[in-house]
Amino acid sequence: MDNLIVQALNKTKMGIMIVDKQLKILVWNGWLERLTGMLAEDVLGKNLLEICPRFKANMYMNIIQNALYHGQSRFCSSALHKSFVLPKDGGDESFYRQNLHVEPLYENDHSYALLQISDTTNTSTRVYKLKNLIKELDTEYTKIKVSEKISKHLSLHDSLTGLPNRLAFKDRLAWAVSNALRSESRFAVMYIDTDGFKQINDTYGHDIGDQVLMEVSRRLKGSIRSTDCVARLGGDEFSIILNQIKDDDDAEIVARNLTAAFEAPIHVNAIEIHLSASIGISLFPKHGQDATELLKLADMAMYRIKKNGKCGYAFFHPELDQVW
Repeated sequence: MDNLIVQALNKTKMGIMIVDKQLKILVWNGWLERLTGMLAEDVLGKNLLEICPRFKANMYMNIIQNALYHGQSRFCSSALHKSFVLPKDGGDESFYRQNLHVEPLYENDHSYALLQISDTTNTSTRVYKLKNLIKELDTEYTKIKVSEKISKHLSLHDSLTGLPNRLAFKDRLAWAVSNALRSESRFAVMYIDTDGFKQINDTYGHDIGDQVLMEVSRRLKGSIRSTDCVARLGGDEFSIILNQIKDDDDAEIVARNLTAAFEAPIHVNAIEIHLSASIGISLFPKHGQDATELLKLADMAMYRIKKNGKCGYAFFHPELDQVW
């Protein structure tokens, strides 16, 4: 039976060591032999601290003494304590990871300490690599999401003014129709063309023209509520959605404010530029309940203003505006 026990101890996949109160090593199994290169016949009877200097630390001495004299068990994780018995080939001590489990043993009124050492180096390395991989993937995922967010923003916003572009405006207009149908509310669509802008580009160049367009967008945004939407449809054409209006007068008040916003000249590089705006307005549900149709009707009302001398605003009127 003793031979079977010895065989079992030697084949177990962890280090098994037993010491007495004098810290004399009584058992040193095959796993420890293979790890350290020290045979049991050379180790048995010797002092633990001589063979395994790491246990000289007060923390580990207290753990072993508590097992020998107070019957206390203790587990030391490799995550905190790293290693206890180093391999025969030495190497970087910080690389190895071992768990230590200390248990009291008793025989014939004598107490002993059982030290069980299990190697977690490969597991810890895999966990470390996995954590790094997860961190790298998380970083990469964050970069991708940011890139997607930037890409989506660029696809839906005008690169010059930062306003929603035509594509984004159509989506918002479709949402405004859907929301108004559910809530039985009203809203207005404005189509705005800046009068005389082509002449500015022809006279001063596109750089000046771009700065003028940025100032126009600022004035338009400053004339509406934060709950409304202004977009650049292209060139010098803009459009606005006025959400949740009570009646036609609300849209007319905003149209007046927009017209007044262009009264002050725009100054760019010491050049004084005078612009005006032609504004066409369509109303939901009075003029239509289709997003595309509402934008088209506002455009026709704007065109009527352009034909009649520019600068001003007008609501769509079926008898005055030619239906395409």
